[in-house]
Amino acid sequence: MGRTVVVLGGGISGLAASYHLSRAPSPPKVVLVEGSERLGGWIRSARGPDGAIFELGPRGIRPAGALGARTLLMVMLGGSWLQTLEARGCVLSQELFQQVAEKAVATQLGLKEPPSHCLVHLHKNCIPQYKLGHWQKLESATQYLAAQKLPLTLAGASYDGVAVNDCIESGRQAAARVLGTEPNI
Repeated sequence: MGRTVVVLGGGISGLAASYHLSRAPSPPKVVLVEGSERLGGWIRSARGPDGAIFELGPRGIRPAGALGARTLLMVMLGGSWLQTLEARGCVLSQELFQQVAEKAVATQLGLKEPPSHCLVHLHKNCIPQYKLGHWQKLESATQYLAAQKLPLTLAGASYDGVAVNDCIESGRQAAARVLGTEPNI
């Protein structure tokens, strides 16, 4: 009987790992376990109040074809600017964020026309950053797994980078380690 590989999490890294495992010359049985009602992790589509579809996630993704020929622009605001507004007691509204974003793209990119569609969300403390010592902890965990010969490999934004391409590569590398086709990195 062939072996079974269980992939925990249907985010982009889990999907990439499952894909690469299933495409191996002698693929194992792949069981993908996802705790939510949908696949994709942080990547998702949302429909705005006016019917426009927005691609959300670690980075904006443009759809293919004629729809993707239009510009999709993601503006992220925060840092000291947001902290100053909060300290002044300003109301943090969707209208305020849209006005500031439109002013920023007009100034920095020369885009003067107002957008045809907008979707505004406030997510506090959301820009992903690893804490000091992250890489040392990750290396220690990887060495422990190897020393204990545990049949487990780690992949995803929590380990190898937060961008979509990082997550896909993390899933590919995890699949390669499980298959024994790539040395541990």
